[in-house]
Amino acid sequence: MPWPKLNRDLTLHTKELCLVIGAPTAGKSVFALNVAMSLDNPVLYLAMDSAPSVLSRVAALALGVEIGWVYEQLRDPIKKETIVSELSDAYPELFIHTGPITTENLDQRLEALTEILGHAPLFVVMDNLIDTIVPGYTHTDMGFYSNSLNELKRISMAHDTCIMALHHVTRRGSEHSNPHGLGTRALKMSDPLYSGEREAEHVLGVYHSAGKDKLMVQVLKQRDGDGDAQGGLEVGLLWHPKLGKLDRA
Repeated sequence: MPWPKLNRDLTLHTKELCLVIGAPTAGKSVFALNVAMSLDNPVLYLAMDSAPSVLSRVAALALGVEIGWVYEQLRDPIKKETIVSELSDAYPELFIHTGPITTENLDQRLEALTEILGHAPLFVVMDNLIDTIVPGYTHTDMGFYSNSLNELKRISMAHDTCIMALHHVTRRGSEHSNPHGLGTRALKMSDPLYSGEREAEHVLGVYHSAGKDKLMVQVLKQRDGDGDAQGGLEVGLLWHPKLGKLDRA
């Protein structure tokens, strides 16, 4: 973790599955991207939900510019080529895959990267879990999670990697009913439709202040350390929304 306090409270390892849960727009992708781009090791980022958003945030973080400016540049084919070239130079071992995939596809991509790099990326981000293709199931079926999470756990062990899967709080929020669904309230392990209580070694909750100037990361479960299923163990990070950047508070 690039933030000292969270680094003390949270310990991720290879051969592990970590779930990051939160409402849409709560800051899950922001958190995962900041972690991924802080590492000196190869990273595979599966932008399965909104590839343009992920690519724009990556460029903004890498170049130290605002996300809105990147969006404008990417609309121009010539300027887009320049940005892509700069990113390739800045992060040659950040591999981004766009679009939904099956767990079998993930297995194949890690095997291919192992041939190229000599080893699999130590960190894999799935953005988002519900966009995984599980034949015969949708993300509202319990079979979707039992199949996909068991496979992700197997893959993490087989390729000696840490897989961080981002997972939506799927119940819609409002000010009077399930306000955590707005992304501005603390979470508990019982809030999502399914949160990998058994398969994942770590479950983290993410929510933000109303003005999006602070991102809270909750350690809801940690197999080899402290955790609080009620959401009381949390670390605050300063959020710069226009830059997509997180700093220690």
